Amino acid sequence: MSAKNSEGRTPPEGFTPLKSKSPFVNRIGTFYVRKGADGSRTVGAFVDEARVNSESYAHGGFLLAFADFALSIVTNGITVNITADFLRPARLGDWIEARINIRKSSAALVFADAILVSGEHELVRVGGLFRPFEKKS
Repeated sequence: MSAKNSEGRTPPEGFTPLKSKSPFVNRIGTFYVRKGADGSRTVGAFVDEARVNSESYAHGGFLLAFADFALSIVTNGITVNITADFLRPARLGDWIEARINIRKSSAALVFADAILVSGEHELVRVGGLFRPFEKKS
């Protein structure tokens, strides 16, 4: 069973809270992850009051930060470059997901894309280049 967020909403089946060591990520809210049978991971979040603009649409800065965080988690890397195309808005209360595709990976760089969706609607297309985290000794 999935855990409820601070507003009492429960994410879709299979999603569990995603812990982060990043103070910034923890300030912008709770994120969830679902691991697929094939090893893939989907990151999700609710669009809540703290994440919307004055028109009650998800703020573009939140959507880009969400995509960047999701890509960094899945690629296990730090962002070198990121680009985004905003296609349609998400509304207050929507559940959104980042679906990740790793296109190419080496010891030095990872090329990955994300599609942010709400239901069957594509919201944002994101492409990024990531440098794998160095293992701390």
